[in-house]
Amino acid sequence: MKNISIIGLGNISFELCSALINKGFNVFGSTDNYDRQVILKKIGVKVFSRRNIGQCILKADKLIITVPPDNFGCKIIKTYSKEILDSNVKWIGYLSSTSVYGNYNGEEVNEKSKLRPKESLEKNRVKAEQDLLDFGTKYSILVEIFRLSGIYGNNKNVINQIITKNIKPIYKEGHYFNRIHEKDIARILCLACANQMNSGIINVSDNLPASQLDVVIYAYSIMNKSMPEYINYSDISHLMSDKLRRFWENNRRVNNSLLKTKYGNLLFPTYKEGLKSIYHAYEMQS
Repeated sequence: MKNISIIGLGNISFELCSALINKGFNVFGSTDNYDRQVILKKIGVKVFSRRNIGQCILKADKLIITVPPDNFGCKIIKTYSKEILDSNVKWIGYLSSTSVYGNYNGEEVNEKSKLRPKESLEKNRVKAEQDLLDFGTKYSILVEIFRLSGIYGNNKNVINQIITKNIKPIYKEGHYFNRIHEKDIARILCLACANQMNSGIINVSDNLPASQLDVVIYAYSIMNKSMPEYINYSDISHLMSDKLRRFWENNRRVNNSLLKTKYGNLLFPTYKEGLKSIYHAYEMQS
């Protein structure tokens, strides 16, 4: 069982595919992004266009779905259930989001916490998760749902925002964001595929929920730069787009105890280790 198909080769695909190939997997995947196709083909990924997702699925004995839901839930399950059943797939990993928990006013959430989605995308993710769980139960296929916190890595991070002067430090009292490094996501998914297959729901988040301001202050400190004056959220919220304001209104601390029990310690336990690694790589390239 060394054939894995990834439906939706997105931003974490290079790290994920590299890790899987290093573990001896034959990796297939779908994307219409030309630049990503070129990069992934160079490391040995067999890339299919989105119109050939069915063929991509038929290659697999394990399947990872990263495609976001539509208004009806998981469109991959709804559109390609026949191909999945015709394949040798025995395990499906689905990448969801901790946004399904909604707002907890800074309280801690775990995998058993009540879901409080308010936005349509969050509600659709809940539908998609249930689609996967129901499909797995009906056809005796193991399903593992990975609820990811905010993803950062070598390309998307606060260090790059500071370098490009695209940063606006904001402080909101008692507010937390949760995050996970893309290399940790790749490691966890690789273990999930390579080891004894698990099922159920698991939060994928680091050990230290923190305010945006804490992360920005730390980034400036390791770069030895002076930080601009921060802005209070209450002074700027009325100028934000509805989407951005809703983002800031969600506030929770994600518990990752189950993650560490199943998959061990993180490569980057907090944003501090992650940002140090990113800045060190930046310095080496400069």
